[in-house]
Amino acid sequence: MGRPKARVICNPTSGGGAYDPDELRAELDGYELDWVQTGGPGDASEAAGEWREGLLIVAGGDGTINDAVNGLGKAGFPEGVTLGILPAGTGNDLAATLCIPNDPDEAEDVIRQGRVRTLDVARVRSDGIGERFFINVATGGLGAEISDANEGELKERWGKLSYLRASFEVAKDFDVKELDLYLDGELRKVRAVNVVVANCRFAGGGWLAAPKANPEDGLLDVVIIEKLGLADLLQLAPASMARSDYAGKEGVFSARAREIRVETEPPGLEFTVDGEVVGDEPARFSVVPRALKVIVGPDYDPEPQGTGS
Repeated sequence: MGRPKARVICNPTSGGGAYDPDELRAELDGYELDWVQTGGPGDASEAAGEWREGLLIVAGGDGTINDAVNGLGKAGFPEGVTLGILPAGTGNDLAATLCIPNDPDEAEDVIRQGRVRTLDVARVRSDGIGERFFINVATGGLGAEISDANEGELKERWGKLSYLRASFEVAKDFDVKELDLYLDGELRKVRAVNVVVANCRFAGGGWLAAPKANPEDGLLDVVIIEKLGLADLLQLAPASMARSDYAGKEGVFSARAREIRVETEPPGLEFTVDGEVVGDEPARFSVVPRALKVIVGPDYDPEPQGTGS
């Protein structure tokens, strides 16, 4: 028996270069390594889409991981591929749900330990963007605008708190949207400041966007903040940043569905995942159940707050 095959997709700019290529090669010496270093947008998607058998390790931030998942989705999520994650971004939101440590040595240990779960993936279709896949969280409205604002100098100066800082900046001028929300075909009319469609739980560098999301239940979670004055933001922001469940608070609507369709009149709502626009309106989200094998950390539980099996 030869050594198992693994392709490593390494974004050298993620997190200021958290993974030194030579050190990582040495750490993963038990594998027959195929090494891909990304140089720009689309590289991770292409490299993942070509990989049909073996371990696919992504050393990068949430954006690089999202690109890789998209590539796998366009290839039909090959059954022979298992995704391993070495978190190297500013936020590492997917890793937070999957309980993969940010420390490089500990994350490499998780890869070697090889605890594999089969996770759902989300598909989004829209006329303007076409078809995209994501494994984590899509935000529309205020959340998408905050993601745009939460870049560059703000992130460097404020770190984990930059999302909260950007929230206050954007919320001052944001209008409430009138929304047609279809949950498995059933219409619900809502007013929305922020819309989350989630497979996992965290967005924006640690914001608990979908407190109850289970990436193995065959459903997507939708969480809508229906109103947001400054007082509401002051109440919700600390709750979400403290990773407490705010979904039951007044002015927050949450539900689960296999298919979610979002429309506003007039159109004007974009959804982003990890800084990438994944859908404009009308956006149609659906779950792809048990689509992708992923290596998870030792404390991972598909049910939030350890209530599951």
